Amino acid sequence: MKRFLPIYILTIVVILISSCTVTEDLILNKDGGSLSSDIDVENYFVEVLEDFAEFMPESNEPVIDKAISEASKQLSNSGYATDVVFIKDGKNSYVGNFNFNNLNELMKAFNENTNQTVIKKDENSIKFYVDINNYSELEDIIPFLADPNIEVYLAKYNVGYSEQDYLEMLVFSLGEEAPESVQKSIITLNITVPGTITKIEGATKTGDNSMTYSFRLLDFLLLNNPLTFYVEWE
Repeated sequence: MKRFLPIYILTIVVILISSCTVTEDLILNKDGGSLSSDIDVENYFVEVLEDFAEFMPESNEPVIDKAISEASKQLSNSGYATDVVFIKDGKNSYVGNFNFNNLNELMKAFNENTNQTVIKKDENSIKFYVDINNYSELEDIIPFLADPNIEVYLAKYNVGYSEQDYLEMLVFSLGEEAPESVQKSIITLNITVPGTITKIEGATKTGDNSMTYSFRLLDFLLLNNPLTFYVEWE
């Protein structure tokens, strides 16, 4: 199982719980597809990282740049992603893209559980489902989520926490600006499918063959309710 290097754990934590806009564009076809990412991190959290940077090994790259670079390398080394490109296109913003031949096989490359239920694509459908019961599968796909240094910020560690309790915890961890910032964070997934959509649940249809699904980052950090959608096409 592929894992992020420990020196980037703090960077990932701050990106994960920072105020940011993350947009993913997934294009599916019969034989594979592509995924494009657009990430914009608030300057406040970049400054938090810079404060911690003195405790990390020296690097010629800013810490967020290095974390993005390592994630890109892991995709390239998976054996199922091609043409992997991630670049910095602004002060604290990044864009990336990669192609894949088989979405299910790509997921298996990062998951020891071949029966994972987080993302399932069949010939004419795709389902996304994450709740606290299958969260361990997500940790297999994204191993740094299970690192003891960051799980204190994530859903498994905060089962039953209210939003208010969680936000108060962030004040002690990252400062008074953190709660307001994390509340503004939204993740959006836009999907184009190789056919006409005939059924959609939990997401919004935006065209004959396209849909969008959005959720608050806070919803992921607590997982008090499942994050899920399902789409069929013909």
